[in-house]
Amino acid sequence: MNRRIRASLVATTAAVLAITPFLTGAQAGAKPTPAGPGYDLLFVRHAHTNYPVPEQELSATGIQQATALANALHDAPIESVDTSMMVRSFQTGDNVAADHDLPVRADEAISEVAFNLADVPPAQQLQKVGEMMGAWLGGQQRANGFGGESYDEVVARWTPWWEQYVREHRNDRGTGVVVAHGALLALMLQRTCANEVTPAFALQNGLANTGIVKAHLSPNGTLTCTEWNGVAIPSAS
Repeated sequence: MNRRIRASLVATTAAVLAITPFLTGAQAGAKPTPAGPGYDLLFVRHAHTNYPVPEQELSATGIQQATALANALHDAPIESVDTSMMVRSFQTGDNVAADHDLPVRADEAISEVAFNLADVPPAQQLQKVGEMMGAWLGGQQRANGFGGESYDEVVARWTPWWEQYVREHRNDRGTGVVVAHGALLALMLQRTCANEVTPAFALQNGLANTGIVKAHLSPNGTLTCTEWNGVAIPSAS
């Protein structure tokens, strides 16, 4: 497993957006005390970039989104920030980490699914990715990567990363932020959440840039997902 830890650098931003605080009623400059056992998790899709260039840095819009995310989480009890090793993911998480004086831990195991879209016209690429994800979420052709990385191969790198994350944080309190990628999070959280997240729900509520899946990691290692891109998950109620 290829992992690196880098100290956070305050990202230069083009603009600062006003956004509703993540925790209402929190006093400025003070972290609230976590309310109970377990570790709250925020799985975040990276901010906007000029996709599909793999290592493209955040666009001007993405810089604004990353700044807004950091502002929204300013008063949250953030205790850890993990990202993939892709630039767009690291830059997004770095804003949050810098605001809480935390390092960013980057790991290639949570990088985006390596789709092969070389022969697909740009206008049809989103449709093609949707078709592949729909088949995989439905339990079909999971060993088939359609010329790129297969669902089974993604599981093979996600699983040890997640197991290690659980070992390290299951007894923690506060909130952890994991910044990764839209397809990866849709595919892997649908199988990792202990409560049901149907394939239709995951596909219909695709994560926007800096969209968040809220979850809670219990001391017994169970992950309960409660909200997906602002929509309550029915099985969590």
